[in-house]
Amino acid sequence: MATARSVEKSWRLRDRAVQSIPLATQTHSKAAREPLRGVEPCYIARGDGCRVWDIDGNEYIDFRGGLGPITLGHRFPAVDDAVRRQLEDGVIFSYPHPIEVDVAERLARLIPCAESVRFLKTGGEAMAAAHRLARAFTGRDLLLTCGYHGWVNRMSGPGVPEATQGTYRSLPWGDASPYEDAFRDAPGEIAAVSVACGYADIERGHAFLTDMRELTKRHGALLIFDEIVTGFRLAIGGAQEYFGVTPGLAVFAKGISNGVPLSCYVGRANVMERVADVSISSTFGGDTLGLAAARAALDTYEQEDVIGALWERGNQLMAGVNAHCARLGIPPRFRGLAPMPELTLPGCAALRTRLEGEALTRGVMLYTVCYPSFSHGEADVAEAAAAIGDALEAMQAEGLFA
Repeated sequence: MATARSVEKSWRLRDRAVQSIPLATQTHSKAAREPLRGVEPCYIARGDGCRVWDIDGNEYIDFRGGLGPITLGHRFPAVDDAVRRQLEDGVIFSYPHPIEVDVAERLARLIPCAESVRFLKTGGEAMAAAHRLARAFTGRDLLLTCGYHGWVNRMSGPGVPEATQGTYRSLPWGDASPYEDAFRDAPGEIAAVSVACGYADIERGHAFLTDMRELTKRHGALLIFDEIVTGFRLAIGGAQEYFGVTPGLAVFAKGISNGVPLSCYVGRANVMERVADVSISSTFGGDTLGLAAARAALDTYEQEDVIGALWERGNQLMAGVNAHCARLGIPPRFRGLAPMPELTLPGCAALRTRLEGEALTRGVMLYTVCYPSFSHGEADVAEAAAAIGDALEAMQAEGLFA
């Protein structure tokens, strides 16, 4: 049942924040929504395991997971302890720290395409690095993109020169035909196909990614995988491990370090070595805290069945919520794969917003894609599924699914 929860402090701080911070946040997906005023928490004060608490003291079972990075859980002891220990020795230096070598070697062993590894801080900038390398390696300018690769690489909308937009072409997930047409129409011009997997119909990747591997190879282009979400979630080595298709370049972030900022771009040695003459350089590319977190996270992935747990808890969530939907005879369903299922709802975006609000009043924090973590227990997911079922039932009673 819904409970009376005040988020007064959150909204008061949010209304103060907009005076100095556009949107009151640095991340669009974290912006509080006006239709959920008085319901949605605008600020989270702390997290522990699979739960978070807002600044008003309300507790939530968290399936937003920091928008994906929290694969192990909030305040995961091994990761937090590693960061504390490294902090004693320093964060950034004017020469590399040995931890860079250690983590790079570990990633090269775990990720199928990773003959060479370099580090940055965010997934978007690492994708931009991979795109630049692909252009330098092939001597071509045009990129075919599939899915969202971060704001740096988003070529639609204001602020992007028309000439720059012309070097990217966005095509859909799951169907090779438009890509075949693009290669036919622009022979010798396409540097790479850059792919982020779809969520709801991700299993189409078995055929689609194989087709992309063959197509790029035939035309002398590179295949780039955006593994920012899929890496260390779908499998340790991401979509390339799960689907058995090895790209020339790939980008990992989010789950690599359980929320401490870190990304990497990895790939074939003969492509990666072009960084010697391609300018990809960042002061914070080798900061020790992110790498210490990554090393501890990698230890956990290898010593514990983290991926198995993500699949198990995700399957439990999907089955529980889908059973409620079937019982009620309403169309919402979880679709996709268990470590990152997408809750699909028919109709307008307002319906999804309403469901997220109803879930929040019942102590569950949802997202478009839900992210189970290693810290979600069977009882936590059962509690969340029951709460979501109650939210759906309340919405049905109002006739919202008619």
